[in-house]
Amino acid sequence: MDRLKKLTIDIKREISFIINTELKDPRIGFVTITGTKLSADCKYLDIYLSIMGKEEDRRNSLEILRGCVGFIKKKISGRIRLKNIPDLKFIYDDSIDRGMRISKILETINKEGKDSGS
Repeated sequence: MDRLKKLTIDIKREISFIINTELKDPRIGFVTITGTKLSADCKYLDIYLSIMGKEEDRRNSLEILRGCVGFIKKKISGRIRLKNIPDLKFIYDDSIDRGMRISKILETINKEGKDSGS
């Protein structure tokens, strides 16, 4: 495994741990990191998140997380030896929402097909 991939996995694991155990803000909903993308120069890290809840709750959770970037970077620096901690960018990942909508549509089509075929 190359160094960049290993570093990305390590940082992702640490950020997930920090969000789920050390951020004490009750306004943050149930957050899952669905993916990360570290730039080749290790200066930027995009963090893709899935957040359970209503649209407004998701937006609030995302804004709170964006406000905690300094805290998260400080925690990472104490756990992973790096010359520079990458800038963190939290991005909402709507792929789970899209998947659920597609499943509902397919379920409806399947139900309608059974109802009309009887």
